[in-house]
Amino acid sequence: MNPVFNKKSQDTVFYRDNRLERSILKGLAVLVCAAVLILFVRPAEEIKAPPDDFMNQVSLFLQDSVRHLRLSKMEISPKDSVWTLEFEYPEGKILREDLYRFGLFCGDYLKACSARVDSQKTRITLTIRDQKNRLEGRIILLPKTQAVKGRICLIIDDFGYAYNATEKGFLNLRASVTFSVIPGHTHSKSLARLAQRRGHPVMIHMPMEPLKYLGGEEEYMIMDGMDRNEIEYRILKAIAELPMAKGMNNHMGSRVTASADMIHKIADVLETKDLFFVDSYTVNKTVVQQVMRSHNIRVYQRDIFIDHENSENSIRRQIDKMARMAEKKGVVVAIGHNRPLTLKILTEMIPKLEKEGFHFISPGEL
Repeated sequence: MNPVFNKKSQDTVFYRDNRLERSILKGLAVLVCAAVLILFVRPAEEIKAPPDDFMNQVSLFLQDSVRHLRLSKMEISPKDSVWTLEFEYPEGKILREDLYRFGLFCGDYLKACSARVDSQKTRITLTIRDQKNRLEGRIILLPKTQAVKGRICLIIDDFGYAYNATEKGFLNLRASVTFSVIPGHTHSKSLARLAQRRGHPVMIHMPMEPLKYLGGEEEYMIMDGMDRNEIEYRILKAIAELPMAKGMNNHMGSRVTASADMIHKIADVLETKDLFFVDSYTVNKTVVQQVMRSHNIRVYQRDIFIDHENSENSIRRQIDKMARMAEKKGVVVAIGHNRPLTLKILTEMIPKLEKEGFHFISPGEL
Protein backbone atom coordinates (compact mmCIF):
# COMPACT_ATOMS: atom_id res chain seq x y z
CA MET A 1 0.00 0.00 0.00
CA ASN A 2 1.39 3.41 -0.93
CA PRO A 3 0.31 6.66 0.75
CA VAL A 4 -0.85 9.60 -1.38
CA PHE A 5 -1.18 13.06 0.14
CA ASN A 6 -4.00 15.42 -0.71
CA LYS A 7 -2.59 18.92 -0.65
CA LYS A 8 -5.85 20.51 0.38
CA SER A 9 -6.77 18.27 3.29
CA GLN A 10 -3.37 16.90 4.14
CA ASP A 11 -5.27 13.62 4.78
CA THR A 12 -3.65 10.36 3.88
CA VAL A 13 -5.50 8.29 1.18
CA PHE A 14 -4.59 4.62 0.55
CA TYR A 15 -5.20 2.69 -2.73
CA ARG A 16 -4.57 -0.86 -3.99
CA ASP A 17 -1.97 -1.45 -6.68
CA ASN A 18 -3.90 -4.08 -8.71
CA ARG A 19 -1.68 -4.16 -11.76
CA LEU A 20 -0.40 -7.60 -10.78
CA GLU A 21 -3.97 -8.92 -10.35
CA ARG A 22 -4.96 -7.63 -13.79
CA SER A 23 -1.97 -9.37 -15.35
CA ILE A 24 -2.94 -12.64 -13.67
CA LEU A 25 -6.56 -12.33 -14.85
CA LYS A 26 -5.43 -11.60 -18.42
CA GLY A 27 -3.22 -14.68 -18.33
CA LEU A 28 -6.10 -16.83 -17.09
CA ALA A 29 -8.37 -15.48 -19.85
CA VAL A 30 -5.77 -16.38 -22.49
CA LEU A 31 -5.50 -19.90 -21.07
CA VAL A 32 -9.32 -20.33 -21.09
CA CYS A 33 -9.54 -19.15 -24.73
CA ALA A 34 -6.74 -21.51 -25.73
CA ALA A 35 -8.50 -24.43 -24.02
CA VAL A 36 -11.75 -23.63 -25.84
CA LEU A 37 -9.97 -23.43 -29.19
CA ILE A 38 -8.23 -26.77 -28.60
CA LEU A 39 -11.58 -28.35 -27.67
CA PHE A 40 -13.42 -27.21 -30.80
CA VAL A 41 -10.62 -27.08 -33.38
CA ARG A 42 -8.95 -30.44 -32.70
CA PRO A 43 -9.20 -32.95 -35.59
CA ALA A 44 -12.51 -34.78 -35.91
CA GLU A 45 -10.88 -38.18 -35.80
CA GLU A 46 -9.74 -37.56 -32.24
CA ILE A 47 -13.38 -37.47 -31.15
CA LYS A 48 -14.17 -41.14 -31.46
CA ALA A 49 -17.81 -42.11 -31.98
CA PRO A 50 -19.20 -45.11 -30.10
CA PRO A 51 -18.53 -48.35 -32.04
CA ASP A 52 -22.22 -49.12 -32.36
CA ASP A 53 -23.17 -45.71 -33.83
CA PHE A 54 -22.52 -46.48 -37.51
CA MET A 55 -23.47 -50.13 -36.99
CA ASN A 56 -27.00 -49.04 -36.03
CA GLN A 57 -27.19 -46.71 -39.04
CA VAL A 58 -26.14 -49.58 -41.33
CA SER A 59 -28.69 -51.96 -39.80
CA LEU A 60 -31.54 -49.48 -40.25
CA PHE A 61 -30.53 -48.65 -43.83
CA LEU A 62 -30.27 -52.26 -44.97
CA GLN A 63 -33.49 -53.41 -43.33
CA ASP A 64 -35.38 -50.40 -44.69
CA SER A 65 -34.07 -50.36 -48.26
CA VAL A 66 -33.21 -53.96 -49.21
CA ARG A 67 -36.25 -56.11 -49.80
CA HIS A 68 -36.67 -59.35 -47.82
CA LEU A 69 -33.44 -58.86 -45.83
CA ARG A 70 -33.66 -60.28 -42.27
CA LEU A 71 -31.20 -59.45 -39.49
CA SER A 72 -30.03 -62.66 -37.77
CA LYS A 73 -26.97 -61.51 -35.80
CA MET A 74 -25.56 -58.26 -34.34
CA GLU A 75 -22.44 -58.11 -32.16
CA ILE A 76 -19.41 -55.98 -31.24
CA SER A 77 -16.03 -57.54 -30.46
CA PRO A 78 -14.95 -56.55 -26.91
CA LYS A 79 -11.31 -56.88 -27.99
CA ASP A 80 -11.13 -54.40 -30.89
CA SER A 81 -14.68 -52.93 -31.07
CA VAL A 82 -15.14 -54.30 -34.61
CA TRP A 83 -18.84 -54.94 -35.17
CA THR A 84 -20.53 -57.69 -37.19
CA LEU A 85 -23.98 -57.77 -38.76
CA GLU A 86 -25.37 -60.93 -40.33
CA PHE A 87 -28.39 -60.93 -42.63
CA GLU A 88 -30.35 -63.60 -44.47
CA TYR A 89 -31.75 -62.98 -47.93
CA PRO A 90 -33.93 -65.17 -50.20
CA GLU A 91 -31.90 -67.60 -52.29
CA GLY A 92 -31.75 -66.44 -55.89
CA LYS A 93 -32.26 -62.75 -55.12
CA ILE A 94 -29.96 -60.47 -57.11
CA LEU A 95 -28.32 -57.94 -54.78
CA ARG A 96 -26.24 -55.98 -57.33
CA GLU A 97 -28.29 -52.76 -57.25
CA ASP A 98 -28.83 -53.00 -53.48
CA LEU A 99 -25.07 -53.25 -52.87
CA TYR A 100 -24.45 -50.29 -55.17
CA ARG A 101 -26.87 -48.15 -53.14
CA PHE A 102 -25.21 -49.32 -49.92
CA GLY A 103 -21.81 -48.27 -51.28
CA LEU A 104 -23.19 -44.76 -51.88
CA PHE A 105 -24.62 -44.76 -48.35
CA CYS A 106 -21.17 -45.60 -46.90
CA GLY A 107 -19.62 -42.84 -48.99
CA ASP A 108 -21.97 -40.30 -47.42
CA TYR A 109 -20.41 -41.24 -44.04
CA LEU A 110 -16.86 -41.14 -45.45
CA LYS A 111 -16.54 -44.91 -45.10
CA ALA A 112 -15.00 -47.34 -47.59
CA CYS A 113 -16.89 -50.54 -48.40
CA SER A 114 -15.45 -53.58 -50.17
CA ALA A 115 -17.24 -56.83 -51.05
CA ARG A 116 -16.04 -60.42 -51.28
CA VAL A 117 -18.03 -63.40 -52.56
CA ASP A 118 -17.08 -66.94 -51.54
CA SER A 119 -16.22 -69.65 -54.06
CA GLN A 120 -19.78 -71.02 -54.04
CA LYS A 121 -21.11 -67.49 -54.64
CA THR A 122 -23.50 -67.86 -51.73
CA ARG A 123 -21.87 -65.92 -48.87
CA ILE A 124 -21.19 -62.20 -49.41
CA THR A 125 -18.93 -60.36 -46.93
CA LEU A 126 -18.88 -56.56 -46.88
CA THR A 127 -15.97 -54.87 -45.08
CA ILE A 128 -16.30 -51.31 -43.73
CA ARG A 129 -13.22 -49.16 -43.12
CA ASP A 130 -12.75 -45.56 -41.92
CA GLN A 131 -10.74 -42.75 -43.55
CA LYS A 132 -7.50 -44.15 -42.08
CA ASN A 133 -8.28 -47.60 -43.53
CA ARG A 134 -8.96 -49.02 -40.07
CA LEU A 135 -11.44 -51.91 -39.93
CA GLU A 136 -14.75 -50.84 -38.37
CA GLY A 137 -17.17 -53.62 -39.17
CA ARG A 138 -18.30 -56.54 -41.30
CA ILE A 139 -21.63 -57.36 -42.90
CA ILE A 140 -22.28 -60.97 -43.83
CA LEU A 141 -25.10 -61.80 -46.25
CA LEU A 142 -26.24 -65.42 -46.32
CA PRO A 143 -28.86 -66.88 -48.68
CA LYS A 144 -31.82 -68.51 -46.98
CA THR A 145 -33.14 -71.52 -48.82
CA GLN A 146 -36.91 -71.51 -48.89
CA ALA A 147 -39.64 -72.83 -51.11
CA VAL A 148 -40.61 -70.25 -53.72
CA LYS A 149 -44.21 -70.60 -54.80
CA GLY A 150 -43.83 -68.19 -57.70
CA ARG A 151 -42.16 -64.95 -58.75
CA ILE A 152 -44.13 -61.80 -59.52
CA CYS A 153 -42.79 -58.82 -61.48
CA LEU A 154 -45.28 -56.06 -60.63
CA ILE A 155 -45.09 -52.80 -62.60
CA ILE A 156 -47.20 -49.78 -61.61
CA ASP A 157 -47.79 -47.39 -64.52
CA ASP A 158 -48.69 -43.70 -64.83
CA PHE A 159 -46.46 -41.94 -62.30
CA GLY A 160 -45.56 -38.28 -62.82
CA TYR A 161 -48.91 -36.49 -62.90
CA ALA A 162 -49.10 -35.78 -59.15
CA TYR A 163 -47.43 -36.34 -55.80
CA ASN A 164 -49.97 -36.94 -53.07
CA ALA A 165 -51.05 -39.63 -50.59
CA THR A 166 -51.39 -42.28 -53.31
CA GLU A 167 -47.86 -41.83 -54.65
CA LYS A 168 -46.46 -41.71 -51.09
CA GLY A 169 -48.29 -44.94 -50.32
CA PHE A 170 -46.78 -46.71 -53.33
CA LEU A 171 -43.32 -45.44 -52.36
CA ASN A 172 -43.79 -46.99 -48.90
CA LEU A 173 -44.53 -50.48 -50.24
CA ARG A 174 -41.74 -52.76 -49.00
CA ALA A 175 -42.06 -55.25 -51.84
CA SER A 176 -39.98 -54.87 -55.00
CA VAL A 177 -42.55 -52.95 -57.05
CA THR A 178 -41.40 -51.17 -60.22
CA PHE A 179 -42.48 -47.59 -60.94
CA SER A 180 -43.08 -46.71 -64.60
CA VAL A 181 -42.90 -42.92 -64.96
CA ILE A 182 -44.32 -40.88 -67.86
CA PRO A 183 -41.71 -38.25 -68.84
CA GLY A 184 -42.53 -34.57 -69.13
CA HIS A 185 -44.90 -34.07 -66.21
CA THR A 186 -44.54 -31.87 -63.14
CA HIS A 187 -43.54 -34.64 -60.75
CA SER A 188 -41.85 -37.08 -63.15
CA LYS A 189 -38.24 -36.35 -62.15
CA SER A 190 -38.83 -36.00 -58.41
CA LEU A 191 -40.94 -39.16 -58.16
CA ALA A 192 -38.39 -41.17 -60.11
CA ARG A 193 -35.60 -39.98 -57.81
CA LEU A 194 -37.66 -40.79 -54.71
CA ALA A 195 -38.50 -44.24 -56.06
CA GLN A 196 -34.84 -44.95 -56.74
CA ARG A 197 -33.90 -43.75 -53.24
CA ARG A 198 -36.48 -46.10 -51.70
CA GLY A 199 -35.08 -49.05 -53.66
CA HIS A 200 -37.85 -49.31 -56.26
CA PRO A 201 -36.77 -49.99 -59.87
CA VAL A 202 -37.75 -47.23 -62.33
CA MET A 203 -38.87 -47.52 -65.94
CA ILE A 204 -39.81 -45.01 -68.64
CA HIS A 205 -43.51 -45.21 -69.49
CA MET A 206 -43.03 -44.04 -73.08
CA PRO A 207 -46.12 -42.52 -74.74
CA MET A 208 -46.98 -44.19 -78.07
CA GLU A 209 -49.92 -43.62 -80.38
CA PRO A 210 -53.01 -45.76 -79.71
CA LEU A 211 -55.64 -46.73 -82.28
CA LYS A 212 -57.84 -43.87 -81.07
CA TYR A 213 -55.57 -40.96 -80.13
CA LEU A 214 -57.42 -38.16 -78.32
CA GLY A 215 -54.41 -35.93 -77.66
CA GLY A 216 -52.03 -35.55 -74.72
CA GLU A 217 -48.33 -36.27 -74.10
CA GLU A 218 -47.52 -34.50 -77.41
CA GLU A 219 -43.97 -33.63 -76.41
CA TYR A 220 -42.92 -37.29 -76.06
CA MET A 221 -45.59 -39.20 -78.00
CA ILE A 222 -44.20 -41.53 -80.67
CA MET A 223 -46.65 -41.31 -83.56
CA ASP A 224 -47.13 -43.86 -86.32
CA GLY A 225 -45.12 -42.80 -89.39
CA MET A 226 -42.52 -40.72 -87.52
CA ASP A 227 -39.02 -40.87 -88.95
CA ARG A 228 -36.20 -42.44 -87.01
CA ASN A 229 -34.50 -39.13 -86.15
CA GLU A 230 -37.61 -37.77 -84.46
CA ILE A 231 -38.14 -41.04 -82.57
CA GLU A 232 -34.51 -40.99 -81.41
CA TYR A 233 -34.86 -37.36 -80.28
CA ARG A 234 -37.93 -38.16 -78.15
CA ILE A 235 -36.50 -41.32 -76.61
CA LEU A 236 -33.16 -39.69 -75.78
CA LYS A 237 -35.01 -36.75 -74.24
CA ALA A 238 -36.97 -39.15 -72.02
CA ILE A 239 -33.78 -40.99 -71.01
CA ALA A 240 -32.07 -37.68 -70.14
CA GLU A 241 -35.02 -36.76 -67.91
CA LEU A 242 -35.12 -40.18 -66.21
CA PRO A 243 -31.50 -41.42 -66.27
CA MET A 244 -32.09 -43.89 -63.42
CA ALA A 245 -34.51 -45.92 -65.59
CA LYS A 246 -33.38 -49.45 -66.37
CA GLY A 247 -36.06 -50.16 -68.96
CA MET A 248 -39.08 -48.92 -70.86
CA ASN A 249 -42.67 -49.93 -71.51
CA ASN A 250 -45.30 -48.41 -73.76
CA HIS A 251 -47.94 -45.99 -72.48
CA MET A 252 -50.95 -46.73 -74.74
CA GLY A 253 -49.38 -47.59 -78.13
CA SER A 254 -51.85 -50.04 -79.67
CA ARG A 255 -51.19 -48.56 -83.12
CA VAL A 256 -47.39 -48.29 -82.85
CA THR A 257 -46.77 -51.69 -81.22
CA ALA A 258 -48.61 -53.41 -84.09
CA SER A 259 -46.25 -51.83 -86.66
CA ALA A 260 -43.03 -53.74 -87.35
CA ASP A 261 -41.57 -50.68 -89.09
CA MET A 262 -42.13 -48.48 -86.02
CA ILE A 263 -40.79 -51.03 -83.55
CA HIS A 264 -37.65 -51.48 -85.69
CA LYS A 265 -37.06 -47.71 -85.45
CA ILE A 266 -37.55 -47.74 -81.68
CA ALA A 267 -35.30 -50.80 -81.31
CA ASP A 268 -32.56 -49.08 -83.35
CA VAL A 269 -32.37 -46.45 -80.60
CA LEU A 270 -32.74 -48.78 -77.60
CA GLU A 271 -30.09 -51.30 -78.67
CA THR A 272 -27.33 -48.75 -77.90
CA LYS A 273 -28.79 -47.77 -74.50
CA ASP A 274 -28.74 -51.08 -72.58
CA LEU A 275 -32.43 -50.79 -71.69
CA PHE A 276 -34.86 -53.70 -71.60
CA PHE A 277 -38.39 -53.32 -72.97
CA VAL A 278 -41.66 -54.56 -71.51
CA ASP A 279 -44.52 -54.81 -73.99
CA SER A 280 -47.61 -53.58 -72.11
CA TYR A 281 -49.55 -55.74 -74.60
CA THR A 282 -52.30 -53.27 -75.41
CA VAL A 283 -53.18 -54.94 -78.73
CA ASN A 284 -53.35 -58.60 -79.82
CA LYS A 285 -51.44 -57.87 -83.05
CA THR A 286 -48.33 -56.67 -81.21
CA VAL A 287 -44.99 -57.39 -82.92
CA VAL A 288 -42.81 -56.06 -80.11
CA GLN A 289 -41.26 -59.32 -78.93
CA GLN A 290 -40.09 -60.68 -82.26
CA VAL A 291 -38.73 -57.33 -83.50
CA MET A 292 -36.95 -56.45 -80.25
CA ARG A 293 -35.35 -59.89 -80.10
CA SER A 294 -34.05 -59.45 -83.64
CA HIS A 295 -32.14 -56.42 -82.27
CA ASN A 296 -30.82 -58.44 -79.28
CA ILE A 297 -32.83 -56.36 -76.83
CA ARG A 298 -34.10 -57.97 -73.64
CA VAL A 299 -37.87 -57.97 -74.02
CA TYR A 300 -40.75 -59.19 -71.85
CA GLN A 301 -44.52 -59.15 -72.25
CA ARG A 302 -47.25 -58.27 -69.78
CA ASP A 303 -49.24 -61.33 -68.67
CA ILE A 304 -52.05 -59.62 -66.75
CA PHE A 305 -53.51 -56.23 -65.85
CA ILE A 306 -54.54 -56.28 -62.19
CA ASP A 307 -56.81 -53.22 -62.34
CA HIS A 308 -58.14 -53.00 -65.89
CA GLU A 309 -61.52 -52.64 -64.17
CA ASN A 310 -61.25 -50.19 -61.28
CA SER A 311 -63.43 -52.02 -58.73
CA GLU A 312 -62.43 -53.77 -55.52
CA ASN A 313 -63.88 -57.16 -56.40
CA SER A 314 -62.27 -57.13 -59.84
CA ILE A 315 -58.82 -56.10 -58.53
CA ARG A 316 -58.88 -58.82 -55.87
CA ARG A 317 -59.86 -61.42 -58.48
CA GLN A 318 -57.06 -60.29 -60.79
CA ILE A 319 -54.46 -60.40 -58.01
CA ASP A 320 -55.58 -63.93 -57.12
CA LYS A 321 -55.31 -64.84 -60.81
CA MET A 322 -51.84 -63.24 -60.93
CA ALA A 323 -50.73 -65.47 -58.03
CA ARG A 324 -52.11 -68.62 -59.69
CA MET A 325 -50.31 -67.74 -62.92
CA ALA A 326 -47.03 -67.21 -61.04
CA GLU A 327 -47.44 -70.57 -59.31
CA LYS A 328 -48.15 -72.35 -62.58
CA LYS A 329 -45.61 -70.60 -64.86
CA GLY A 330 -42.95 -69.83 -62.24
CA VAL A 331 -42.94 -66.12 -63.05
CA VAL A 332 -45.58 -63.57 -64.10
CA VAL A 333 -45.37 -59.99 -65.39
CA ALA A 334 -48.28 -57.94 -64.03
CA ILE A 335 -49.18 -54.28 -64.58
CA GLY A 336 -51.27 -52.06 -62.34
CA HIS A 337 -51.92 -48.33 -62.26
CA ASN A 338 -51.27 -45.44 -59.91
CA ARG A 339 -54.73 -45.42 -58.30
CA PRO A 340 -55.88 -45.21 -54.66
CA LEU A 341 -57.95 -48.41 -54.84
CA THR A 342 -55.07 -50.38 -56.38
CA LEU A 343 -52.76 -49.13 -53.61
CA LYS A 344 -55.26 -50.02 -50.87
CA ILE A 345 -55.65 -53.63 -52.04
CA LEU A 346 -51.95 -54.18 -52.79
CA THR A 347 -51.01 -52.86 -49.32
CA GLU A 348 -53.23 -55.56 -47.85
CA MET A 349 -52.49 -58.43 -50.24
CA ILE A 350 -48.73 -58.19 -50.87
CA PRO A 351 -47.76 -59.26 -47.31
CA LYS A 352 -50.18 -62.22 -47.56
CA LEU A 353 -48.70 -63.30 -50.89
CA GLU A 354 -45.16 -63.04 -49.50
CA LYS A 355 -46.12 -65.21 -46.51
CA GLU A 356 -47.48 -67.80 -48.94
CA GLY A 357 -44.07 -67.97 -50.64
CA PHE A 358 -44.42 -65.55 -53.58
CA HIS A 359 -41.42 -63.33 -54.31
CA PHE A 360 -41.79 -59.85 -55.84
CA ILE A 361 -38.95 -59.15 -58.26
CA SER A 362 -37.78 -56.34 -60.53
CA PRO A 363 -37.83 -56.66 -64.35
CA GLY A 364 -34.03 -56.85 -64.19
CA GLU A 365 -34.39 -60.18 -62.32
CA LEU A 366 -36.57 -61.79 -65.01
